[in-house]
Amino acid sequence: MQWFTLRPTFDIQLTESPQDAVEKMDRAYKHTEDKKHFLLFGEYGELHVPASEHRVWSPHLSFSINPSGEHSIIHGRFAPRLEVWTFVWICYLTFAFSAFFGFILGFSQFMIGAHAWGTWIGVVAMLLWGALFAIAHVGQQWSADQMRTLQGQLADFLRTAELHPQQ
Repeated sequence: MQWFTLRPTFDIQLTESPQDAVEKMDRAYKHTEDKKHFLLFGEYGELHVPASEHRVWSPHLSFSINPSGEHSIIHGRFAPRLEVWTFVWICYLTFAFSAFFGFILGFSQFMIGAHAWGTWIGVVAMLLWGALFAIAHVGQQWSADQMRTLQGQLADFLRTAELHPQQ
């Protein structure tokens, strides 16, 4: 995993057309036993870590089948669980707004000759934003094993569906 990849992605090029790939995946999905942790909706699917193995930064893998000329590409993306991802973005937005308004307040105070204590709000918000960014990356590294597991499950499913990656 690269340090600066917030939501790691990958592509798998297939020899089949998108329509053939979707049909093969649908047929294989009908025989899948674990439909609680593996969801498939046409050309979009998700793989989830079982709840018993959840950590704070446990990922899920979403993938979609996209056309690429006569063939297709499976585009996969890892992301934290939805509730964690939502919380992180709410924090990012809170810190960004706090920094913006803190710096505006500080500039206004500076322009009228007052002590510009508002800039400290902006500085603290930016430091918190950076800390959350670093924490997210550390958490992602702690869950790298689960990302490999999910990607392996996708590869196993593609073999079951008899889809052929291009060499």
